[in-house]
Formats: sequence, C-alpha cells, structure tokens
Amino acid sequence: MRMNPIRSLTAPAGRALRAGFTLIEMMAVLLIIGILMYFLLPTVQDAIQQSKVVACQANMKNIYTGIQAYEMKFKHLPDRGGVQFSALLITRGAWENTKTNAQRLTCPAVDTNGLPGLMGKDETEWFTDIEAVDGSYSAYAGRDLKAYPLRRLSGKEPLVCDDNDATEGNHPTTTNVLMGDGSVDALELKLYEEKGVVPKDSARLAVGPDAEVEVLRKFTLN
Repeated sequence: MRMNPIRSLTAPAGRALRAGFTLIEMMAVLLIIGILMYFLLPTVQDAIQQSKVVACQANMKNIYTGIQAYEMKFKHLPDRGGVQFSALLITRGAWENTKTNAQRLTCPAVDTNGLPGLMGKDETEWFTDIEAVDGSYSAYAGRDLKAYPLRRLSGKEPLVCDDNDATEGNHPTTTNVLMGDGSVDALELKLYEEKGVVPKDSARLAVGPDAEVEVLRKFTLN
C-alpha cells in the first residue's frame, strides 16, 4: 500500500516565515493593557484595602479572646485605659509574650516602623514595661476607663478601636470597633457623612472625647 508523503514543515518557496509582531500590533496590545489597568486598578486597590480591614477585625477578635483569658486569670477586666488596656494582656501574662501576639495589639494596616514607641525594638520588647506604653506604641485606641469605667463585658460597650491617627492611617474610610460581646463593628465614614454626623469630605472619623460618633468618645489615644 502506498504511503502519503510527509508534508514539508517549511514554508513554501518564495514566502518568508513571519516572526514577531508589527509595531501596530504591539501598540494595540499596549493600548488594551492600558485600558484594562485603568478599569481594574481601582478594584484591586479596593480589594487590598478591604483585606486590611478584615485582617484588623481578626486582630480585634484575638484581642477579645485575650481579654477573656485575662478576666479568667485575674477575676477582673484590664484596669488601665488607652493602649495599656490591651497591652496588659502581655505585660501581666494573660498572653505569651511572642512576636505574633505583640503584632496583634496594633492595626496590621499600619507600618509599625512608623510608631515611635516601637522603633528599634524587638516585638517581644514592645509591651514589657507597661509604664512606658502610650499612644506611640499602637495604632489602636483603648477604652477610656477614667471617664467610662468598665466592670463587665457587654455587647453595648466598646473596648478597642482604630485610633485613626492622621500620621498612621489605619483604614481610609472604615473604623473597626471591638465590642464587649466579641463582635467587631465596621463604622463607615461615608454613611456618617450622609447622615450629617460628620462634615462632608472628612478625612477620617475622630476618636476620643471630641469624636462626633458617640461610641468613639469612649476611647483615649494615650
């Protein structure tokens, strides 16, 4: 039986093989990539910011577990306000003094190298001296126990929140608040602008005694 001849893999005589792209094709590809990036970049940035908000909420839920452990160990809630409120978890041994636990006591959206109290220190040194701990040690604000004493955990009472310091950043439009039942409320800046609680085009929700939002008045940045 006669076999079919093997077809030549080379181009027919007189026709050159085409290599690469023409300049017009390259420009078209770059244009398409540019258009895609124009539409996708804001979505990517939003996704990154949202992931930081979620990571912060996870931090706060871990802090709540630590507060429960502290209460079981000492038969009362932390008795110092501000950043020291949560720092006591490590200082008094309710939490093991590890790098991971130390990092949980500040917002993951904030570069710890920008916090003056932590500069040049190993994580296990951050909260060993409770008397030195102040607002420069964390991007979280703690309960103001002098103005708002706390005797028991209650879902209506806030414990820890993003401090929203202008130099630190936290989250651009969301403020996380750890509540006494272990839930984390996400306060959205735009909603409070729409309600007229804060001025239009506000940079962030204020935290502390002068805050426009009532729940945020129960915190101190110290």
